[in-house]
Amino acid sequence: MKNRILVLAGVAVLVIAATVFAVAQGPGFPHGGGGGGGDMVEHMSRALNLTDAQKTQVKAIMDAERAATEPGRSRMEDVHKQLQATTLNGQFDEAQVRGLAAQASQIMTDQMVEHVRAFTKIFALLTPEQRVKAQEMHKAMGPGGHGPGGPMGHRPPGQ
Repeated sequence: MKNRILVLAGVAVLVIAATVFAVAQGPGFPHGGGGGGGDMVEHMSRALNLTDAQKTQVKAIMDAERAATEPGRSRMEDVHKQLQATTLNGQFDEAQVRGLAAQASQIMTDQMVEHVRAFTKIFALLTPEQRVKAQEMHKAMGPGGHGPGGPMGHRPPGQ
């Protein structure tokens, strides 16, 4: 059980780390899961000096990733509602909570795969100079961005 919790926490951390790097977090950047794909592309474009062709490709990758993860976001919302309903009256049904936690774990795993897939595709589009800049930005992220390498040492490909 302890290992399952650690794996679930690790998955969540990796999803966050990959997502934060992929969007090259910065001031004025819209955080959260809704829309904003164009803002992300624009932010990355400014930060990494993307060409128009790269912007088009990055937008397509991000749109595909968003479409692939939308069902998971909806399922995760349902799991959270079920969990809330399960514990609403102060009752605790461990079997039911474990079942919902297992569903959430699978959803998070699937989403992590999609996030990292998109991250890797975007990183592959960058020139060597842009990759260096992206890696520098990743290393420079403060505690809100999980610091150098993220909490589990996640690094961009090739680093």
